[in-house]
Amino acid sequence: MSIKDVRIGKIVGCHGVRGDLKVRPASDSDWVGVLKEVALQHGKAAPQVLKIKKTWKHGPLILMHLEGIDSRNAAEPLIGALLFADRDALPAPDEDEFWADDLIGLNVLDTETNRKRGVVKDLLSSGGQDYLEIQLEESDQTVVIPFLERFFPIVDLEAGHITIDLLSDFLTMSTAPVTADRLEQ
Repeated sequence: MSIKDVRIGKIVGCHGVRGDLKVRPASDSDWVGVLKEVALQHGKAAPQVLKIKKTWKHGPLILMHLEGIDSRNAAEPLIGALLFADRDALPAPDEDEFWADDLIGLNVLDTETNRKRGVVKDLLSSGGQDYLEIQLEESDQTVVIPFLERFFPIVDLEAGHITIDLLSDFLTMSTAPVTADRLEQ
């Protein structure tokens, strides 16, 4: 297995006392019940490949039981760890779906001017809706925008860019914008 082939999720909590983990999927969760092992990356520690004993959907999250993680005490230190899988072991995404790692790093081009507006920093999932976190060009600001075709009409992985429509509307909103830390809650 290529340890960091495709990021499939992040451990965001524990469920019960038997070591079950709450996983926020990084994108579509068609891998639930199919995937047999994951690579767990926590901080700067060496990645660890673990066998999956069981996975099941639980609202917007995935519950996962990994071999060797059989208590809440063993599971709690894993909170915050990223989960990766071998691309070949995953069901292929549909034509209009993407793995988070395929989108991260894409240049974001304005549809009207073709000007670079930023770079995709992350794909965030929350309650069935995916959001792109975009590091704005020449700024330390990021914005989080729903990953919908009406806002991002073209995703061109081969060319290394994604086009955005209506970015100026997001930058001038009078209401509090959605931020990455708000989605983590």
